Amino acid sequence: MPDLLKKLSYVLGTIWNDASNRGERGRRILIFLGWQLWKRFIRLPVIVATDNRFRIIAYPDSGVAAAFLYYRVPDAQDIAFLRNHLDGGILIDVGANVGSVSLLVADKISGAILFEPDPVAAARARENMAINQLPFEVHELAVSDVQGAVEFEDAGGANPCNRTVDGFKTTAPTRTVRRVTLDEFLDSHAITSEIGAVKIDVEGHENAVIRGMRRLLADKRPRLVMFEYLQRTNLSETLAAFRAADYKTFELTPEGPSEIRGNVRPLQNLFACPREIFPAL
Repeated sequence: MPDLLKKLSYVLGTIWNDASNRGERGRRILIFLGWQLWKRFIRLPVIVATDNRFRIIAYPDSGVAAAFLYYRVPDAQDIAFLRNHLDGGILIDVGANVGSVSLLVADKISGAILFEPDPVAAARARENMAINQLPFEVHELAVSDVQGAVEFEDAGGANPCNRTVDGFKTTAPTRTVRRVTLDEFLDSHAITSEIGAVKIDVEGHENAVIRGMRRLLADKRPRLVMFEYLQRTNLSETLAAFRAADYKTFELTPEGPSEIRGNVRPLQNLFACPREIFPAL
């Protein structure tokens, strides 16, 4: 019971303090409480409107989709920055889960390529693109620095914490999935369109994804790369990879983008951009 109360207090605190919920904090807390009852007793998905007038299907077992009930804009600061600096081009969404980030910027891009190796999450991402009549591609593939096959966690549902089993032990069930590099994928699919941004959320496998997109960074020069930074991520390796591509890596602060030169707080999204455009950001 103490753990449950602690978790409940944490979630209610994040809902109350979230910047995007200003003016509707009480309403969002009531929605949260109602959703807890709904998913336990009714157990049916609901369709939720996003802030940019698209729709997402919230399944009772999906924390990612439920965030659209709890917050007006999930990860509001990062999404606002991404939206402000996108003007067409393709979004490459690595670790797309149910496609939430692609939906949140769908009106700012000309297309999207989503990668999600979990079959349940990938199917739901396709559903979300279909109900919005978005012709975005969803590929049931893992992204890494080599081609072939890899074991991938399968904790059930569309769990966003499932990750590639590559160099660590896991107690979760696994399945074998295909993996690709972004460079080889773009070559084999003859993608010649402008790449506006790359988003990477692969539970600690980010550096492998970055190693597999060297040509993309060199040739396509996407304006932004947004990637999750976890405690287990080797940030020095990340910074070196982006320096080699002539990219600046930065975090968002209250004063604006701040270049990363050493350690920063984990459990946040970081960004990288071509060196030549960093001053304008």
